[in-house]
Amino acid sequence: MSFFLRAIALVSTLTFGSFATAATAGLPVAPFQARYEVYGSGFSLGEAVMTLAPSGSAGYRMSTEVRPNGLAALLVSGRLDENVRGEIHEGQLWPDQYERRTETRRRTQTVQLKFDWTAGQVQARDNEEQARLPVTPGMLDPLSLNLRVMWDLQRGRLPDRYALVDETKIRIFEIRHEGEETLDTPLGALRALRVSHSRPGRTRITTFWFAPDLHYLPVRVAQESKGKEQLRMEIRTVDRQP
Repeated sequence: MSFFLRAIALVSTLTFGSFATAATAGLPVAPFQARYEVYGSGFSLGEAVMTLAPSGSAGYRMSTEVRPNGLAALLVSGRLDENVRGEIHEGQLWPDQYERRTETRRRTQTVQLKFDWTAGQVQARDNEEQARLPVTPGMLDPLSLNLRVMWDLQRGRLPDRYALVDETKIRIFEIRHEGEETLDTPLGALRALRVSHSRPGRTRITTFWFAPDLHYLPVRVAQESKGKEQLRMEIRTVDRQP
């Protein structure tokens, strides 16, 4: 498994923000496109591009793309395409349909989630494996989790854990606040809040640095296992969408 392919797993949990001073089109975060550079062992491996856009009066569409670049593109074959659409309902995110396609030389994985909030269930598919799982308000898909964390930080309501559906399972992520740091970034020196999350019983930890002065835009994301950094992502640009 290459560093770049592990970056695919990292970017699918990445949260994001925008420079907007207020939400538009009913969204808690203004529409944007953000670009991050992916690093492994100090080398640039690829780029992650994430987009948030409105859908109707109270809906949202989000997507993520990850591609290798430069030397990494010659050494590995891997890409990620992820998207979701949903609605904002009574202060909650209600995902409708989520899909993630991950391609490597050895395997292609397609994950699909179809939420039925009236029936209180989600139809989950991971390639040929399928399951029907119970869902309650507040439960999320991996991409909508990004928007939920951003929204909760803005409102000062970040909980101790989140529940989400991924592949054919319900997963719990524990959240920890780890203080404040000042980081040098392509956007300048920024004060950042350090927040980490992990699954109970797992040694892999993902840490985010959110910049309050940029409306909690994460300016760095790092993933480590057993105390050793495996991957890191750094913000490069953010463009607001019309």
